[in-house]
Amino acid sequence: MLVAAFLAFAGLCLFVNGVRLYCSEGHHTERLVSAKDAAIVNLFTAVLGFICMSHILNPANSAAYSPLSAVYLGLFALTYFWVGVNAFTGSDGRALGWYSLLVACIAVPAALTNLRVAEQVFDYWQVVSWLSWAVLWFMFFLLLVLNKPIARLTGLVSAVQGVLTALLPALLYFWGVI
Repeated sequence: MLVAAFLAFAGLCLFVNGVRLYCSEGHHTERLVSAKDAAIVNLFTAVLGFICMSHILNPANSAAYSPLSAVYLGLFALTYFWVGVNAFTGSDGRALGWYSLLVACIAVPAALTNLRVAEQVFDYWQVVSWLSWAVLWFMFFLLLVLNKPIARLTGLVSAVQGVLTALLPALLYFWGVI
């Protein structure tokens, strides 16, 4: 249940970050979300992620969770923490971009591993989600390191993925649908 709560907040966080990026290109400046304003949801989600990692790594929960789950969750938690901290430090995000490249390279094998053992619809959702997250992290590399002019596209992808790959599945879980 704790991990599903993290998933819900990760979806909200991706959506807010997506809106911030989408509006940052000057098309909807009246709707612009400041980096410091978005940092609040990033830092909250990161702390929740670190709590979930501790829960997963607790030896009492070793039968229910794989330590790899904590590592995967940590990829998200550190991303959100980094985005939140960057908003307050004024960092340009290049190091986050390089980190995002490595995480994208981790997300692809995670998707393939999930595909190999997939049996139910939710398992296949995880495969698609990991692949889509790999694309998003790679887009952050392109945006932050290579300075490609894809902020609006990255924002749109982030907002949509936040709803479809995180918030909606978490809500379906809480509603007892999955």
